[in-house]
Amino acid sequence: MTTPGRLALVAGSGDLVPQAIAAARAAGWEIRVLALHPRADLGAEHPFQIKVSRPDQVLREIRRFKATHVCAVGGMHMSDRERETFAEFAGDKDAASKGDSKLSQLGAALLKILGLPFIGVHEIVSDLLAAEGQIGAVSADGELLRTAEFAFAAARRAGALDLGQALVVAGARIVATEDIGGTDELLTRCRVYRERGLIGDGRGHLVLAKTAKPGQPLHVDLPAIGKNTVTLAQKSGIKAIVVETGRTLLIGRSELIAAADAAGIALIGIAAQDD
Repeated sequence: MTTPGRLALVAGSGDLVPQAIAAARAAGWEIRVLALHPRADLGAEHPFQIKVSRPDQVLREIRRFKATHVCAVGGMHMSDRERETFAEFAGDKDAASKGDSKLSQLGAALLKILGLPFIGVHEIVSDLLAAEGQIGAVSADGELLRTAEFAFAAARRAGALDLGQALVVAGARIVATEDIGGTDELLTRCRVYRERGLIGDGRGHLVLAKTAKPGQPLHVDLPAIGKNTVTLAQKSGIKAIVVETGRTLLIGRSELIAAADAAGIALIGIAAQDD
């Protein structure tokens, strides 16, 4: 674990943000919250509201706080115009890609200018990263395990194209991939597809796979699943959720596992072999 200092915590969306703030304070960090999106639950923090159109103000606030480390927590959603503005400020306006992987690299470059290290949220909140193998009480073997392995490999290939971090397969067929709407919307779409009889009526199991993109650093936008993921997966007919070992955050681990066990959904960790 990193020695506590002065932490500029860039807050995105999701339940992990307040958990990370509480854990950081308990560990002795002094915190300044910078919010990418308005959040009513962070009112007590009096967060600095980030304007992506003015990244210079963000850097100025981090300097003013005299931060020793920076950590990004939660979902980071940016419009096309915001992505272009950010890339231009970082001196890479002509880059062919403005995808998430490219923006992560630009963000790291800006912090390097400040001379500050990025740290991952797993360095603040312990026991977050998925382990290898069976995670909950529900086991996966035979056809379900083969489907999970296929889904994991497919998600890695999609990640190499800088698409989303998740997809759903039915047996040996990819039926839906994550887009800018995120994993929750992916699962909501799959529920509709299932209700329309487009998926889930054959012998092939439905499996959700979620992985980091190849080469993705541990400190930026790691994939995450939580209890709500399991709830939506159950409604979509998902029989297993497979995630990348050591690079997927399990938010509220005990509640997540309990929900998966109750729903009869297998949780599986698989290690990537190509990074």
